[in-house]
Amino acid sequence: MPVSFPVQAAFSVGWIAITLSPMGLGDDSNVQFGALPPNHGLIDENAACDPKPLHERPTLPRRTSLDSDIELDDELDEIDLGTLPLTVRERITLRGLHSSGGIGEVWRAYDEVLDREIALKRLKDDQADHVGNRARFFREARITGQLDHPGIVPVYDFSATDDGRRCFYTMRFLRGRTLSAVITEFHENLDDGDDLVSGPFLQLLNNFISVCNTMAFAHSRGIVHRDLKGENVIVGNFGEVVVLDWGLAKRIRTDDQPSSAGGSDPAALGTALTSVPVLATMQGQRLGTPAFMAPEQAQGLVDRIDERTDVYGLSAILYDILTGRPPFLGDDVAAILDAVVETPPTPPTELIPSVPPQLERICMSGLAKARDARWQSVSELAAAVQAWLTTLAERKRTEQERERFFNLSLDLLAIVDQHGHITQSNAAWSSLLGWVEDARANAPLRQFVSPEHRELFDAELAKIWAGEPQAGFEIRMRHSEGGHRWIDLRARSIPNETGIYLVGRDVTERRQSEQQFIGLLESAPDATCVIDESGTIVLINHQLERMFGYPREELVGQAIEILVPEPLRKRHVDHVRRFTQAPSPRPMGAGLELTGQKQDGTIFPIEVSLSPVKTETRMLVSCALRAR
Repeated sequence: MPVSFPVQAAFSVGWIAITLSPMGLGDDSNVQFGALPPNHGLIDENAACDPKPLHERPTLPRRTSLDSDIELDDELDEIDLGTLPLTVRERITLRGLHSSGGIGEVWRAYDEVLDREIALKRLKDDQADHVGNRARFFREARITGQLDHPGIVPVYDFSATDDGRRCFYTMRFLRGRTLSAVITEFHENLDDGDDLVSGPFLQLLNNFISVCNTMAFAHSRGIVHRDLKGENVIVGNFGEVVVLDWGLAKRIRTDDQPSSAGGSDPAALGTALTSVPVLATMQGQRLGTPAFMAPEQAQGLVDRIDERTDVYGLSAILYDILTGRPPFLGDDVAAILDAVVETPPTPPTELIPSVPPQLERICMSGLAKARDARWQSVSELAAAVQAWLTTLAERKRTEQERERFFNLSLDLLAIVDQHGHITQSNAAWSSLLGWVEDARANAPLRQFVSPEHRELFDAELAKIWAGEPQAGFEIRMRHSEGGHRWIDLRARSIPNETGIYLVGRDVTERRQSEQQFIGLLESAPDATCVIDESGTIVLINHQLERMFGYPREELVGQAIEILVPEPLRKRHVDHVRRFTQAPSPRPMGAGLELTGQKQDGTIFPIEVSLSPVKTETRMLVSCALRAR
């Protein structure tokens, strides 16, 4: 025997009967709305103002539109509404139970007149006797229907019996998965050691920002959700991100509230609904989901609930995205509520070390116990996450450009992290030093430096970590087949990143030439030094050490003026500059009266010959000195 109960359509005249077939609730069940008396017509947007049966109503004239600038399609213009079959008894066919919640259940349904799939949410029979549940159900439908935003499911209709015990509303049917399911799948596929930041992770963050934007709109209309969690967000099959279940929503102010004039009147639900204020039975109650609940909710402090309560709920969703679990877990609800109020959540990096520190800070700020310590709006929270995504995108572009440069460069290139490990290198490591990518990936760069130069290497990199912008030095580096190569290294910090960028050029041939040159210097009878274009001493022989009384280490790297009497040093700088700009050999005994100054201050007459020496990379000047 079918079971029927009557409901009155809010936007129609007459009665519908919901007929529940004893066949069950599967997709093949015959669960239907319908049984329309022929003298009342079908439910449609004109029914409330035109009580005549459908076949007696005038057809729409051609080029009629809801907006003067939007005309109906030609094909629609030709439809005579009076030709719709009057024998249709079913407006809405229920195709099966989709989901069930605390006080309501959602059915997959089909609108036979508009030929589309819809969702129908009805108040459960065992919940309908409680006047607060009926009020909450109506408030959910009304708030959802008033929030016109792509991130909120549109409500089509609301219907109820006179006493409000039998009520339902219809809305768009969403195909997709809950955000919780998407988060769970992501973390289940994440192996130990995997980097959290990946394509699916970034998509989750974009979904999160969409939820924030939806809530920013709701807040602009004076509505807070109070039950934000991944289960109440649907990620559609085509990119939609929709916030559901506004049953616990609260209006915190009345500015921008749409007028009820011309809309459905709560009085239509009967005195059972209108005799009780919508929020009367909820004062002091702990409404929400404990694991995602803000401290003020956990304490039942309804008067303290505002937009920042939703900031906490959104931050709890972000925590779930970062870690795969809500901020607080447990089987004891009371213990969870106590933790929400008293205990800071575990930092995400302690659960998953690869969580980006900046995202952790954003999340933990939103989970602050005190409302004033949180982000003060969901827009601020969304902007912080978006800024992280933008910075990441810019860094990725930089890395891609760097990768292209790395692949083209003949120089030795590498990036090391704060531990000195190689995070990126190029093929020159193989061609110059013989080290294949597997051998150098994530390896300490120090291990490729010859042992006698590792202390120098560590000291120069320490300068960069200490804040110096760059450093330059020459060291010997090991070849994979034995031996070594001289490498001129230039190191600098990377802006907005934790790393050091190094460029190395093979100077082995120059070094070998210099060694040969040094051999020649040492065999020369005169005291000799070699300076570069800036006048800096780069080489000396033992004879010069003996002549001036300086040890080699106190001269190499110093300006040549260290060997010139102090009163003449300033003018000598100009002499060096002019000579290097137009170098030409100058023999010993050129008739110039020159003097030098020893380490002990003694000034003595000398003769000097100058010989320009051009190398592949620079111009040098060989200076031979002879005491007179």
